[in-house]
Amino acid sequence: MSPRHTPSLLGPPARARFQKAGVLTSLALVVAGGLVTPAAAAARAVSERPAATPQTGDNCKPHKPHRSTAGAEAYTGKDKCKGATGATGPKGATGPKGPTGAKGATGATGPAGATGATGATGPSGENGTPGATGATGATGATGATGAPGLCVDIDATRDENNFELRAALSPATAADPVTRAYAGIRDLQPQPGPYLWTDLSQLDNYPSNACAISIAQQALGGMDTEGDVNIDVITTAGAIWETTCDVSTSDITLTCEDDWTLVNRQPAPGAVNGGTVVP
Repeated sequence: MSPRHTPSLLGPPARARFQKAGVLTSLALVVAGGLVTPAAAAARAVSERPAATPQTGDNCKPHKPHRSTAGAEAYTGKDKCKGATGATGPKGATGPKGPTGAKGATGATGPAGATGATGATGPSGENGTPGATGATGATGATGATGAPGLCVDIDATRDENNFELRAALSPATAADPVTRAYAGIRDLQPQPGPYLWTDLSQLDNYPSNACAISIAQQALGGMDTEGDVNIDVITTAGAIWETTCDVSTSDITLTCEDDWTLVNRQPAPGAVNGGTVVP
């Protein structure tokens, strides 16, 4: 007596779809692993699928075994018998890494970055060659008149080879800040002797700014007096001052006692036989 089949809750079309899905899943896993060809994978998936447990029931027709996957795909009847769902096949091995894809297009240029910090100052460069000499500049304005220089002067006169007279003006120094006037005399017989000097700067009214000097002799004296000697100085301001000395022929000396006085008249610009009257 044949066993009774438990009727399936799904009909032949549904069972065929589930069976087909199991085969395709196993096939896909095997092919993805790259281990076998697609045809071999399909055969392996079918052979490894466990046999479905037949189901029985009142709705299943007696004496009809469960159809295979191929038969289920072709079956178009209304058999409601469904075989048991097969176990999930093992996961196939991971396939090999595919080749590297083609290089993509170059991306657009990004925005400019922020300005970096200022670098350290570099070493000084070598000196360049000298430039050409520039043109001569215009002549500058005349400067102010400088201070008067040192006033130094000398003058002389001689009387028939008996004696000789000199007048000298010496400059001021740090030790003696006075421009001094001197009168000198020396005996010429029987031979020239030493000069004997008299400081005329000690006389009253001596002009301290005297800058030039002269001497002149007058023969007006008697036996022992040769006459008067005139000594003149001119100052840095242009004024002329004078004094006189007596000459003693007995001992060839000078006696100078007269005060200094302004010469009357004084020189004046444009004067002709005239000058500035001294008051």
